[in-house]
Amino acid sequence: MRLFRLLACMASFVLTGALLHAPVIPAASAWPGHATRSTSQPSSDTLTNIQKHGVIRVGVALNAPWVLRDKNNQWLGLDIDLVQQFAQDMRWKIELVPTTWTAGIDDLRAGHFDVLAAGLSVTPLRALSLKYSRPYGTYALGLVVNRKSLGKDDLLALETGNGKHRIGVLSGTITAATAKEHLGNSDLVEINDESKAIQDLRNGDLDGLLAEQPLPTALAHSYPDQLQTLDVSTYGKTAHAFAVRRNDQDLLDVINAWLIYQDAAGWIQSREQFWIHSPAWVELM
Repeated sequence: MRLFRLLACMASFVLTGALLHAPVIPAASAWPGHATRSTSQPSSDTLTNIQKHGVIRVGVALNAPWVLRDKNNQWLGLDIDLVQQFAQDMRWKIELVPTTWTAGIDDLRAGHFDVLAAGLSVTPLRALSLKYSRPYGTYALGLVVNRKSLGKDDLLALETGNGKHRIGVLSGTITAATAKEHLGNSDLVEINDESKAIQDLRNGDLDGLLAEQPLPTALAHSYPDQLQTLDVSTYGKTAHAFAVRRNDQDLLDVINAWLIYQDAAGWIQSREQFWIHSPAWVELM
């Protein structure tokens, strides 16, 4: 018995010493390659706070037709419809918090809002910093060009050219990265205001605009005398989802349950019919 107690004490001493001298592993925010902006996680449970105050804060960034502003500066779009209906169904008020594509993920992690909704593409790299909801849609890339600048057969000229053509891409998006891969020989212009970019495209200040469908096709349909699309179907597709902080699984469970519920009810498809399968929304910008 004495031998057993002696061995137990020795084991406890060794284990305590090992813990006291264990190396400290840096937090994720201290790893090389992470954003330099604040990425502190809110300490309290997000879903509990939303329930307590009856308000959900949603970060939104321009990305038509998922998020856009109309001529009266009001928020519109597929994502806006979805999050507003989500809040209504949950009997919460909603606060739309403007952000940008370059700051949106960091703003989410810093607690500036609870959910990011911006036509956000799902990527494994982004999943290191946030948690995605189940996807609510998959979208191809498209290229709309000014008819006076580029013809139907000029895609090869863009891909192998000498940078004389100006192609607009939404700053900070997967589309911008894709443009660098396929159209890197063009003059890529990163934009933040799609309404101005559309006007620049129609005026000839931009030769083309690479964006996720349905924007390119909708623009060509709305302004057929000025614009046309080029076939970039080989550039791939992306899936869109909402995003929350990595420690907000409870909130994510509620969002996913709502998406499943409304998908089965056919309501999400009814909103897609207007925002994705019709060009009528272009006139609202």
